[in-house]
Formats: sequence, structure tokens, C-alpha cells
Amino acid sequence: MHKVPLIFDHKLFKAKYKHSQPTVVRLQNLLTETLQQRLHFFSRKFLSQVHHDFSGGRAAKNLIEINPETLPFKHHSLDLVISSGPLMCTNDIPGVLKQWYAGLKPGGVFMASFFGEDTLMELKNCFLKVEEALKLPHYLRFFPTVATKDAGMLLQRAGFHLPTADRTRCVFQVKNLDELLNILKAMGGNILHHRSATLTKEFLKAVEAQYIEHYSSEGQLNVTVDIVCMTGWAIERYAEERLQQDTPKNIGFL
Repeated sequence: MHKVPLIFDHKLFKAKYKHSQPTVVRLQNLLTETLQQRLHFFSRKFLSQVHHDFSGGRAAKNLIEINPETLPFKHHSLDLVISSGPLMCTNDIPGVLKQWYAGLKPGGVFMASFFGEDTLMELKNCFLKVEEALKLPHYLRFFPTVATKDAGMLLQRAGFHLPTADRTRCVFQVKNLDELLNILKAMGGNILHHRSATLTKEFLKAVEAQYIEHYSSEGQLNVTVDIVCMTGWAIERYAEERLQQDTPKNIGFL
């Protein structure tokens, strides 16, 4: 049996983010607002909803503590699931997506957002250049990301129908490297199971010099954040049964 690799330390995550830092709140709002914009295109009403974010899950008006890997919902009990963020800190993404699909009612909708592969690409490039210049090994300092093209495939693999995935790019500025490193920590860089080596003052000074030279404007550092949004539907159960039974043997033409 395949064992899921443990990339994220959820105990550490809970301890550090139980009381959200301002940076975490800012990033969480960015993920949530992106999904809410897409939700406005739906004309139907969703009676039973769950909003799963870094603080837990909100079912109706109640806050529910949710294990990121094991969901507590009954099968076919939800009309709408909004997941803004937690998938990017999930060890077993395919397994969790299958659980969300099982929890949806016939015709239910699953929507998720998370940070994509080019998020913090400027900082990643600076780290790589400095590591090469100082002849250091390339440590795992950034959280793993899912490519936009793979997001739809993950939904399809979990059983969702009409899977779609798209990317929204946001570019903003921060004052200095310290503020940028706080963003990296808020995105999960400090809850990785396998910790990287401690950053030295020499290393950070070299990274900041690289950043200012290549990715700064008007005295501030430019930051790229990619938000990947994906949507999938739970097919009507009667339609699913019909698809399994309706296998025509002969196809003719009039």
C-alpha cells in the first residue's frame, strides 16, 4: 500500500496559526475573495454550505475544527464546499478531494483556491542564485505547489465532473525582505516536516541584494502571487447509474 509522504506538520501549523497573524489574514482574504467572485456567477441557492480555510471550517454559522486530512462530514450531506487555502498544506490531496466529493449531494459544487506554482518566483530565483554563488545545497524552503494544468486532473481523478481550473496573478510590493519572509512563513514555509538550514545574516544580505537588483521598483520589492481556482461538480446519482447501465451495443444512422 502506498504511504502518503508527510510534507506538512499540522501540529505545528495549529500551534502557530490558531491566532492568525495579520499577514495570514491578508493572504486568506485574497484566496477567499477570489472564490467569492466566481461564486457570484451561480444563480442557484446552496442550502448546506461549508467554508474551509486556515482557521477551520464554517458550516452554517458555526465554527468547526477540521483535520486537514480527515473530514467529518457525512456522505451526500453538502450542497457547496468552499476551500480557500488548506489544500496547499494537505499531505494527501487526492485522498482529501475524494472525501469532499463523497460529502457532496447530487449536483453539489466544490470550489477551491490555493497559491500556484509561480508564487514568490522572485524570491525563489534569488535563493537559488545565492545558494549557487555560495556553493550551498538547494534546501526545501518553499511549500510545494500544484500547477494549474494539474489541478483539473486532480479533480477528475477524485471523481468530479466538469472539472475546471484557472489562474489569477497578483503583483504587489513590500517594503523590505523581512516583510517578504513573513509572507513566506505565512504560506507554510515554516510548517514543513523537513526543516531546512537556518538562514544566516550573510545569506539574507546576499538575497536582499539580488532582489533589489533584479526585482525592485521605486524603492520597494515586487512580489508575484498566483492564485489557482478549481471547480468540480458531483454528478446526479441517477445520471451516474444511467451512464453505467446505458451501454449501447449498436450505433446506426438514419
